[in-house]
This record gives sequence, structure tokens and C-alpha cells, in this order.
Amino acid sequence: MHGIKKYFALTLLCILVCLVTWDFLFWTGRFPPNCYIEKIDVSGLSNLEALNRLKSADIDNVIDDPILLKLEDQILEYKPSDIGIFISPRRTINNSTSLAYRSNYIVDFSHRMLGSYKKQVIPLSLDVDRDTFKAVLEGLANNVDAPSKEATFNLFEDGRYKITKEKTGKRLDIKKSIANLAKAFSRNERLAIMEVSVLYPRVYASPLVKHPPKHLLSEYATYYGSHDSPNRLHNIKVATGRLNNYVIVSGETFSLLDTLGDFTMARGFREAFVLYNGELDPQYGGGSCQIATTLYNAAMLAGLDIIERHNHGIYFTIYPLGRDASIYTGTRDMRIANNTNHPILISGVATDKKLTFKLYGTPTGRKVSFSRPMIFFEDEKFKPYNVMTEEAKLKINEALLSGKPYSTYVKVVLEEGGYSTEKAVRSYYKMTGDKENVKIVRPEPE
Repeated sequence: MHGIKKYFALTLLCILVCLVTWDFLFWTGRFPPNCYIEKIDVSGLSNLEALNRLKSADIDNVIDDPILLKLEDQILEYKPSDIGIFISPRRTINNSTSLAYRSNYIVDFSHRMLGSYKKQVIPLSLDVDRDTFKAVLEGLANNVDAPSKEATFNLFEDGRYKITKEKTGKRLDIKKSIANLAKAFSRNERLAIMEVSVLYPRVYASPLVKHPPKHLLSEYATYYGSHDSPNRLHNIKVATGRLNNYVIVSGETFSLLDTLGDFTMARGFREAFVLYNGELDPQYGGGSCQIATTLYNAAMLAGLDIIERHNHGIYFTIYPLGRDASIYTGTRDMRIANNTNHPILISGVATDKKLTFKLYGTPTGRKVSFSRPMIFFEDEKFKPYNVMTEEAKLKINEALLSGKPYSTYVKVVLEEGGYSTEKAVRSYYKMTGDKENVKIVRPEPE
């Protein structure tokens, strides 16, 4: 009898050990009872089982808290799927590993036997399809974005002027807003701030009121050539209209290319001859170099700083020798710095015969003068020719007509406050040209 009892006890012990071993092996790496990933019950599931359940879950039905976007003073609520938000199953499981692998089996076993596990809720790790969310933000931007408006200064012929006040704008910053949502998800937050940037105007009314640019600082005019086409004159008038009444604030660097914008048909430009690679080629905006040359000389006469200027590769006689300026999108700009303490106004008028730019500001007391251009021919580097001397004229004309490359030197003298400074303007030309000796790629369109 004693042996039977001993055998029975050993059998029970073996069974108990087996059960405990099975229980240990089964629950190791599984989520505890009463465990949820938001609304998804993962009690007793392994990581792989939970992962598969997450992959098949509908995010709109299993998420606990709504997705909220704070846009200025509004709180917008969205269904996750409507704005491209989805569950990141792998990251969710990785973030919940500590619950699946509990360190104290005895405590875990007792809680399971007694049914004392309190409800535990694990947050879902979320991600967003950036293209979908970007499209949503672009729709919101239509109701948010407002351009800034610069203060304007209109000067009338009788000396009167009118100033209109500036207006601050705003723009939904889509890139930062997407980053803010991703950052909120990384912190398991469901509220993300949509970034709205303030757009400040370039020109404010206050400096214009205090120091109205109504005093004529300088003016310069250039005339059109005998070969100039209606398309070229049209482009010059369009470009002049874009520059007329343009204000350059104190300390600002004005870019002619940036101000004129793209030379396209949609923006009113036509195809006219452009000097490109030493040839005349019809392109949209042809004639804009006359804008650059005329404005460049007006700026020089006002004593402004010239930050960037390029002469033409071929000199055309409608421009002042050694003082022309060329522009070409992406490669050549004409940039001017307002080195006065007050705003400067550009006034431009393009008639059928000539182009004139006037610069207005506050009196500076500056006086600017140019020397006559000196010419240096390529094979006579140390022998300058003054274009006004009679003996040089024959030599210069002969060399220019033969297409001999040459460079010019013009001295610019600025007098201000009892002091004078000198600058040199140097230019290099391959030849002097007109339509008779410069290759034409194709005719201008009518």
C-alpha cells in the first residue's frame, strides 16, 4: 500500500511538473491576459500572432483616440484612413516586448490563476503616407494661405505721391506640418500642430512715410536700334512695366532677374533676338538686356553699389561703350545694392523710340562722372586708345570692323561729402556687331 501511494505521488508530481513546464513554455513571449493594443485584444497571443492581427486590423475601428490637427485656432478631427495614417505593426510589437516577456514567472502565474491581471492597453504605433497627407494639407492650404502685400509708392508728375500700407501674409508650411505629425506619433501623441508661417512684406509703409523717395537721384535713357523688331519693343515695355514704381529698401540688393521673373509666353513675353553663344537666337524676353543696360547706368549715376554686372560678348552700338549690361536666366544677373539709408524708387518709361529709367530717393549729395572709355586691343595690351582722339578713331574703326577682340576701361568717380572715390569698369568684347555681321540662328517669329 505504501508503495502504491508513493507511486501515485510521483505520478502526480510528474504531471504537475509537465503542466508547469507546458505553462511556462506556452506563456513565455505571449501577452498576458486582459491585454489590449488599443481596441485589439491580444491576450495570450504570441508576437507573431499579434503582428498578424495588427496587419489585418482596420485602423479606423481599433484606434482609441482620434487624430487631431491643430490649425491656427481650430482643432480638426479626422478618420485616420482619410489622411493617410496607418498602423505600423512591427514598431507596435517592438514597443510592447516588455509585456510579452515578463521576468517573474511565479508572479505572472499567480496573477493568471487568480484572474487578477488588470487591463493593460498598449498604444498603437502609427505612421503616415506622406503623399496622401500632403494632398490633405494642400487642400487646407487653399483656405489658409494669403500672400503678403508690399507697401506701394506712387509718384505723380506734379510731385504728389500716394502710399498704400503693407499687409502681412501667411502660408501653411506643409513640410514642417508633416514633420510635426511624425514627431507626435513618435511620442504616441494624437494631436499635431500644423505649422503656419508668417509671410512678411518686403516693403513697409513707415520708411516711405518718413523718407518718401520723391527726389530725382539719377536718370538714364537708351534708344532702340534701327533693326529692332516689334517683338523686342513689346518685351521692353512689358519688362519696364514690371519695374515701374518698384521700391528698393535701404540695404537691400535688387536682382533684375528675380524681379522680372520667368520670360515666358504666359507672362506676356514674345520671342525676340537674344545674343546667345555669339549668335542671335529668338527667345522669350529678347530685349531685356536693354533694360539691364539702362537701369545699370542709372544706378551708377546714383552712386549705388553694383554687385553683379556682365557686359555683352559682342558690343552693340546702341549701348554706351564699356557700360553695357547683359542678363540671361540662370547665368547672368544684374544686381544693385541700395547703399543709401532710405528707400529708392525705380521709375521706368518705354516709348516707341527710347527707354528711360529714373531713380528717386532722399537727397544724397552724390555726384558721379564717367571717363571716356579707353580701348585695349588684344595684340596691343599695353597701348590704350582714347576713343575721342582723331588719330585713334581710324585705328579703332579699322580694328572694330575687322572683328578684332578688345577690352575697355571706364573710370567712375564718385564725389560725396567732400571726398571722392574711383572705381574701374572693365569689359571685354569679341567684336562690335549688328545684324549684318552676327550670325542669326533663325528669324524672329511675326
